[in-house]
Amino acid sequence: MKLELKDFQEVAVDQLFKKLAPAKREVAEGGDRQAVILAAPTGSGKTVITAALIEEILTGSDRIAAEPDAVFLWLSDQPMLNEQSKKRIASASSKLGNNDLVIVDSDFDRETFAGGKLYFLNTQKLGKDKLLTSAKGDKRTYTIWETISNTAKANADRFYLIIDEAHRGTKISRNDEANRLTVMQKFVKGSAGEIPPIDLILGVSATPQRFAALIDGETNRTPRRCEVNPLDVRASGLLKDRIMVFHPTADYPTDWTMLKAAVHQWKRMGETWLNYTQAQSLPVVQPALIVQVEDGSSEGLSRTDLDKLIETIEGETGPLHPHEIAHCFEHDAPLTAHGVLIRKIDPSRIQEETGVRFVLFKMALTTGWDCPRAEVMMSFRRAQDHTLIAQLIGRMVRTPLARRIEGSELLNSVSLYLPHYDADGLTRVVNHLKQGDPMELPPTDVEDGAKLVTFKRDGDMAAAFEALAGLPTYRVERVRKVSNTRRLMRLARLLTILHAVDMAAWEGAKKLVIETLDGEIARLKQEDGNFDAKVKASGTITLNAVTVEQGTWKEIHGQTITVPLDDKNIEDLFNRAGQRLGEGLHLDYWQTHYDRDEAEELPHRAKLELFLALQDEKTWKALEKACGERINALLKQHKVAVKQLTSAEQEEYNKVQEVAKDPASLTFLPPTEIMLSVGAHDRRYAHHLYIDATGHFVTSLNSWEHAVIEVEIARENVIGWLRNVERKPWALALPYEMGGEVKPMFPDFLVVRHDGAGLVVDILEPHAPSLADSYAKAKALAQFAAKHWNQFGRIELIRLDGDEIKRLDLAEPDKRAKVLAVDSNAALDLFFGVMAG
Repeated sequence: MKLELKDFQEVAVDQLFKKLAPAKREVAEGGDRQAVILAAPTGSGKTVITAALIEEILTGSDRIAAEPDAVFLWLSDQPMLNEQSKKRIASASSKLGNNDLVIVDSDFDRETFAGGKLYFLNTQKLGKDKLLTSAKGDKRTYTIWETISNTAKANADRFYLIIDEAHRGTKISRNDEANRLTVMQKFVKGSAGEIPPIDLILGVSATPQRFAALIDGETNRTPRRCEVNPLDVRASGLLKDRIMVFHPTADYPTDWTMLKAAVHQWKRMGETWLNYTQAQSLPVVQPALIVQVEDGSSEGLSRTDLDKLIETIEGETGPLHPHEIAHCFEHDAPLTAHGVLIRKIDPSRIQEETGVRFVLFKMALTTGWDCPRAEVMMSFRRAQDHTLIAQLIGRMVRTPLARRIEGSELLNSVSLYLPHYDADGLTRVVNHLKQGDPMELPPTDVEDGAKLVTFKRDGDMAAAFEALAGLPTYRVERVRKVSNTRRLMRLARLLTILHAVDMAAWEGAKKLVIETLDGEIARLKQEDGNFDAKVKASGTITLNAVTVEQGTWKEIHGQTITVPLDDKNIEDLFNRAGQRLGEGLHLDYWQTHYDRDEAEELPHRAKLELFLALQDEKTWKALEKACGERINALLKQHKVAVKQLTSAEQEEYNKVQEVAKDPASLTFLPPTEIMLSVGAHDRRYAHHLYIDATGHFVTSLNSWEHAVIEVEIARENVIGWLRNVERKPWALALPYEMGGEVKPMFPDFLVVRHDGAGLVVDILEPHAPSLADSYAKAKALAQFAAKHWNQFGRIELIRLDGDEIKRLDLAEPDKRAKVLAVDSNAALDLFFGVMAG
């Protein structure tokens, strides 16, 4: 693949192969027909997941033998969906080029589909009166039904039918859809005189219940289901973190003042994107403002005053050029409003035509519309349209760069302006968005835009931010862990190929892996007298069932695998070794050890040596240990150089640590701004590192937190402090365990103060003893201090006893050791009473 899959996408591909293996075996042996269902929420990249699956089937891996002649038929109910899917797959796949991606048009005429290709077919072309299904004659040798039937008969378990949006076409409910729906069911159930039921189906949908019910109704078809968790999609950064909803207030009393506010927000988004992309040396992201107007009447195209709409926009932006604005009305011709020509645009082109800044539409944008750069929306419609609003927002919450933007909460948000929604209507919209719907979007954080305040870095606190940058932090998220070998190669690629920090890191990492394997193979030859006999590639070889899942060695005791050692199986075993190592390291090993002189007698020696070595747990652990040590050494060696990179580049190094099997510290990156919901009665505080336009920080602290921070602010050596806001993506976090589950802990305050000739950062955590997690978090903070005490000043666990503030500084070894030994809240209470000062 040209792009790196998100962790949850890798998991989905792995699940699909685990379901496909028995399904293919059943089909090949003439058993029941099979259906594998991929249930993945909107925004999860279903097309990318499926493309990765197809690519691996064609090229082969340790999960499946290569099937270069496999045939894939992609079925949807709309031509536009097929065009979009083809475009996405072409941009994502390194195996499937334009010649391998074929749209089946009305003039298509073949006996069978060609192997190694992906064909796109939509059900609208399959009616009885359509050319593809028409009787044969001078211009047609085969109907499409014959092509499909012939291919299915010839390929059996190597003909894959992929039904896109598989929830559609499963139930005949309206006369105008009956023909299309029946067509889709023909592929599942078969149709006399046209096609037999297809043996191997992959159904892809955000809501597969109806498709699953259809499959369950087939007595001789076995369903197998794979699911993507919506929370994993949110955690991946593919979707925006927040939707900001604006509704009528004293500040925005009318729809026209809200339109002005929406345009202002659009301009702010554009300026923020420009600053970010320039700082990161990335292509500029051009946000779009989507304006939903009312339906038309006998008097015009819309009951919304389009002339005033354009006048209002131009009042904020200056004159609009015709290429900057377009409409998606049912009216196909251009229109004119306030002297501005507004051309018609197909919704599918909004994302790629980046010159379009403003888009007008009415009820809905067509199925398949996807526009991550549409980051602000204004609706003139009434409160009864809350479901439609949610559906539209669901198409806007994709992140433009397919990742969370570090350091900017604004760029991880979508803005929604609803001037005609009263409190009840607004509540319905908010609840719909918060609860989520897989057809639209996973559950999303929704906040009242009027209450959100942006706090920017205090320009006088540059030294304090310098002290914060680079501190250790952790991420406790739902991410797929990987081996140290893969982590080392990712790190080496960053250092050498992408950022030119260490030009020897890449080759040095490969050399380390190969030399470690050499040493382990030498050990195996000494310990196992039969090792050399096994690599002579004759007869069979019996192996223990071994797997490496998320970087961790797992051996299934009591199970063995016997493999005949022919050329094909040896190549498969070698490819499995490559899958285990990753990064093509098996090829580097083979190239290093290939001996032309012995190639004729023992052509597969190096390949079998490598495979056998990676079947040995001691070898794997030695390799993981060596790679882990090299990772730590490289990160320590280049800490200063990495800190000079852009924030986006630094985030790539954090990702190397984030996927470690055992928790590994990342680099804390203070954001450029933070956004918080502020209430009318919240307090104003001085000396915070982030401030509003008045120079203050406004927040709500409980009585303990307020008492503690007031004391800190009053200290003469304190220059600033940070409210470490819980669960913000940028917040400093550390792991704690409770009830067998590892969760993130966010200490309340980071305080920057003078200490001798420099600045130090203190961690302060006021925590009530009545909370059930009290001792678990105290131990976690002590464990954090044990690893990182020398990078902080104080690391204090704090309680209030009346007006007295009691502190345990876990940077002190004796106190830390005592806290590490507690196993209950009662034990922690006792220790606090004795040792706190």
